[in-house]
Amino acid sequence: MSADGSDCVAFLDQPITQMLVKVATRCNIDCSYCYWFRDASVYSKPKLMSPDVQHRLLQRIEEHAVRYSLVDFPIILHGGEPLLWGVENFHRFAEACEAISSRTGCDIPIAVTTNGVLIDDEWLDCFEARNISVAISLDGPAHIHDLHRRTFQGTGTHAAVERAARMLVSRNIGVIALAVCNPAYAPQQYADFFAACGISNYDIMIPDATVDERPPSIGAFYKGLFDLWLEANRTTPTTNIRIISDMITALLGNNSPTEGVGHKPVELCTVMTDGTVEAHDVLRIAGDGFTNTHFNIFDHAIDEVRNEPRWKAARDASINLCAKCRQCKFMNACGGGYLPHRFSRKNGYDNPSVYCDDLYSMFENMQSVLESHLYVSKPDGGRVNVRDTLAGV
Repeated sequence: MSADGSDCVAFLDQPITQMLVKVATRCNIDCSYCYWFRDASVYSKPKLMSPDVQHRLLQRIEEHAVRYSLVDFPIILHGGEPLLWGVENFHRFAEACEAISSRTGCDIPIAVTTNGVLIDDEWLDCFEARNISVAISLDGPAHIHDLHRRTFQGTGTHAAVERAARMLVSRNIGVIALAVCNPAYAPQQYADFFAACGISNYDIMIPDATVDERPPSIGAFYKGLFDLWLEANRTTPTTNIRIISDMITALLGNNSPTEGVGHKPVELCTVMTDGTVEAHDVLRIAGDGFTNTHFNIFDHAIDEVRNEPRWKAARDASINLCAKCRQCKFMNACGGGYLPHRFSRKNGYDNPSVYCDDLYSMFENMQSVLESHLYVSKPDGGRVNVRDTLAGV
């Protein structure tokens, strides 16, 4: 649960192990907080991934799986709004990945992140048949969701997205709802809404902001959300709130599965609709062209992006924390916070997260509660409270 204040931690080099594929660069709704369109350079990319780019990408994926004897290689189809790519392209892409898996033994799980507006029975059939898991962007109840997630005509999208979420839950499809935290509203409103929809797996993500901005405090919101999670799972695990489970996982000394929590390198790559290869696309909140590279899947193998200066800079920044973070007792669990939230025009990523104080209070509260609830089993069948054990050490 603590750090020793050392200035560096050695992380083994490894090949790219997951990929974000931008199959569409445009969107069919107008979200006011979307990081994607903070970078005007996205408009220079093709609206949709072409068959030629898709074909070359699939070749590179198979080469990569064979070269590194990968056990699995998760792919997330993303946008813009990825469903604009069309259901037939999803079928073709998934079928090709299935064929690669059969030839190489590398499992290629596919997920898609969508606003849900276009989902209908044809899409549900595709997701179910191709075993595509779905992350649907749904900011809780209508009065919260429709503040930011609106059509280009200015009307709310909540009714359409809630309908899509309920359709997904009714089928044999892995689904997680992704909300963005609005700390002006109580976390109970989110929890009650998702429960009413039958959604037991969701995330309430920290709003994107850089150090140059002044976002509202989120600490009290997430303290309340943790209390709700604890109560919901007190006797039987019934509700997974991803950010809460990730933070607890990290506090207990294990690797969090998502990149926003824990001290570890960010090593995924992003393939754009024209085949260019970038680092994590959320980093474009730093400004126009900030993630652009000269690497592409026609001239470069997937893992060559690890030698690209901007990719290396992002990877290095994700593990080389600022002085304040290196002295923090939650360094290993927090990892400095989400990389984009550390950026400033003055210092680049050499900053604490813009949410540093909130994150510290969140981890401190969680640690206190966990210490009072967890026990170490003794050989004689007795047990000792974790807090007492730590105090003895």
